[in-house]
Amino acid sequence: KHMNLSPQCEFVINPNTSGNVPPTLLTTSTSTTNIDYKIEAVRLASFVNWPIPHIVRPDDLARAGFYSLRNGDNTKCAFCKGVVRAWEPFDVPDLEHKKHFPTCWFVTSQINPRLENNTDTNKIKTINIINDTVDDNYDKLGVQKHNGPKRPDYGTLESRLKSFNSWSPQLIQTPDVLAHAGFYYEGLEDQVRCFHCDGGLRHWDPDD
Repeated sequence: KHMNLSPQCEFVINPNTSGNVPPTLLTTSTSTTNIDYKIEAVRLASFVNWPIPHIVRPDDLARAGFYSLRNGDNTKCAFCKGVVRAWEPFDVPDLEHKKHFPTCWFVTSQINPRLENNTDTNKIKTINIINDTVDDNYDKLGVQKHNGPKRPDYGTLESRLKSFNSWSPQLIQTPDVLAHAGFYYEGLEDQVRCFHCDGGLRHWDPDD
């Protein structure tokens, strides 16, 4: 049913690259020492309650190898352990990572090839934002927008399952099945929503 609702949802197409964090990647411990931040989905999940999404997007930071230290806007590379903070408007995480830590393995093996394939990336900082023309400017520069999940706070199976605490056992679908399909519960009747594409479903049938 999720596929029928939103066939282009990245979770439907490939859960492993959609920001979904598989349960095997998590630990029941509150310590971060056992979390593998070398996995992009895990890095993205660290940006819950990120304070400046209007300045730099969590999905761009995670893609550039950073995870949140959950202390202001401090971020850390999962590979070279370099820390970048005080993010400013028009900062491009790939470029900032390369500028501060040019010998980082992730920079040399992942970011540099990506930048070489898009030689206009360094022009992003000079974009003049006028009304809603920023998206057009990105398109003209050949920069592909990276659309992350609408609700990264529900990027883990565990967080989605917790949302079903008030789910009625009389309802047809089970929380486990729905959470594995990418849904979290909105707390209203049988209405659920995809953490990635924000598509909502309700009125479940026995055959769904």
